[in-house]
Amino acid sequence: MLFIIIITFSRCDTKPKQDLPDDIKKETLNRIELGYHLGTVIGIIDKDGTRYYSFGQKSLLDDSKPDKNSIFEIGSVTKTFTSSLLSDLNLKGEIRIQDSIQTYLPIFKNVVAKNHKIITLENLSTHTSGLPRDPFNMDVNNDYRYRDYSIEKLNNFLSNYTLDSIPNTYSYSNLGVLIIEQAIESKMNQTYESLIMERVTTILGMTDTEFKVSKDKRSRLVTGYKNGKETDELDIGEFQAMGGLRSTAQDMLKFLGAQLGMYPTSLSDALQETHKIHFEDDNNAMGLGWEILKRKESGKTIHYHKGSTPGFTAFAGFNIEDQIGVVVLNNGRRYFSDLGFKLLDPTYPLTKVE
Repeated sequence: MLFIIIITFSRCDTKPKQDLPDDIKKETLNRIELGYHLGTVIGIIDKDGTRYYSFGQKSLLDDSKPDKNSIFEIGSVTKTFTSSLLSDLNLKGEIRIQDSIQTYLPIFKNVVAKNHKIITLENLSTHTSGLPRDPFNMDVNNDYRYRDYSIEKLNNFLSNYTLDSIPNTYSYSNLGVLIIEQAIESKMNQTYESLIMERVTTILGMTDTEFKVSKDKRSRLVTGYKNGKETDELDIGEFQAMGGLRSTAQDMLKFLGAQLGMYPTSLSDALQETHKIHFEDDNNAMGLGWEILKRKESGKTIHYHKGSTPGFTAFAGFNIEDQIGVVVLNNGRRYFSDLGFKLLDPTYPLTKVE
């Protein structure tokens, strides 16, 4: 009797075949030397597999380099997980992105009462709702402004705010994603956090991507850094959908690999839907959650999202045609996205930081 054993190897186990370009190395180190970042981890996934590059240190008291397993706050990159969940719910008929938000949150009728416009979940996910960046009943200059912001305060804002602008024009809005979170929880009768874990991160094998880092992983936490000082851990209160996730470079490459179709999963169709253009004007193009940059200089199309918290910045992006994804994670607050864009499109200019 003949037995045949087939062994498959994940791309994540492939050994690096390429080095990081010298200009990326030089500028990353320069930004650390100038004090904009304490540490940086860059991850790349492409046809050659995955590779990681580490720079700087984890904290002012720990001069070891962060690595692919170090845990960073990823800020608004969380919104792409929110849109992945929304897309999955939509494809399965549990929520419809073309529905008016009033279908899920009746209180929202006060917002559109003045102009009788319909704002859909799709508008919220593409930042075309016309809503302001943040609710007005908070201190928008406070880095931790959402820490004590409650559902009651959100409902109070929505009860007393009427939309003046016309939907279907691009204007980035954290508030819109808060409302997506509330709509999903209302419809599904389940917390947003548990839905993300159940229907996104677990399916993609992202075991280190969490809203609250478990005790056994806290030794891998990187410390935030801003203006020469370490920052407190992010506390985003009740609203996680707009920026509450922590993750690692290794997990983020699993996420980007799934976007590129390198790891087919039950979520693949939903991810593909988020890549399609759902809004476009002369200056902006949006998928669901993903911003889309069309480079005239190279002809390349890049899907991406940037994120920041009081002590961290993050970039996640991919080029479907070239089959490459890039993540850049920093404990620091400035000058970061150009590194990711440059790796996805060599014609993209690096910012000269002095």
